[in-house]
Amino acid sequence: MKKRLLLVMAILSLLVCTLPAFALDTELKVYDYADLFEDEEEELLMDKAQRIAEDRRFDVVVVTIDDAEGKRSMDYADDFFDYNGFGYGRSYDGILLLIDMDNRIAWISTSGKGIDIFTDNRIDKILDKMEGHLKNDRFYSAADRFLTEVDYYTSGGFRKATWHIPGFLIISLIAAGISVAIMAAYNKGRKTITAETYLDRDSVNLRVSRDNFIRTAVTKRDVSSSSGSGGGGSSTHRSSSGRSHGGGGRRF
Repeated sequence: MKKRLLLVMAILSLLVCTLPAFALDTELKVYDYADLFEDEEEELLMDKAQRIAEDRRFDVVVVTIDDAEGKRSMDYADDFFDYNGFGYGRSYDGILLLIDMDNRIAWISTSGKGIDIFTDNRIDKILDKMEGHLKNDRFYSAADRFLTEVDYYTSGGFRKATWHIPGFLIISLIAAGISVAIMAAYNKGRKTITAETYLDRDSVNLRVSRDNFIRTAVTKRDVSSSSGSGGGGSSTHRSSSGRSHGGGGRRF
């Protein structure tokens, strides 16, 4: 009986220890633990992040800290996302920005569909646009830029620019078609001189030429590459929870 009581107490202790990890209200999207934002700025960021998350069904979180608890920025960001219950759907779709004042690093962590949308190249572009703000301690502007870029990419905005090219091609094809139709109508019924007009069939002597395929040489080369290479892929890693994350960071 005593052993059973001790076992129950041990289980309850473990549950109590894990409660803080699930105590956050995930409807809130901005956690300014480092106190980098004014109250009005935090409210603006919160409204913007909540709107994006609701419209896209894609979690968007901003976290600032001044104590990384001995963790790397990447690990802190991944753990904060995983253990506090963020992410939409079975694949936990979402993205998190961590502004780590302890290590002076901004880290972007992606999960689920976020890994596919926010490739290594796109994360670098977002950090490029944030870098000047971060280095000059304009943290609200940096976080706001991050949310603007997330809104852009999750709305499919990065594909809209490519739709103009097919539009121009269609217009060009229509114009070319009209021109051809006008020329065909103008030349209809007119005699056309062809090569056969000048051909003396009695003088034609056809000679058969044949190419015999003998052999070919094939050189094999390994062209495999990692998913994070170039501009179209996302590097991934496993967090302490066992989930897959993408992401990238920059010192400021």
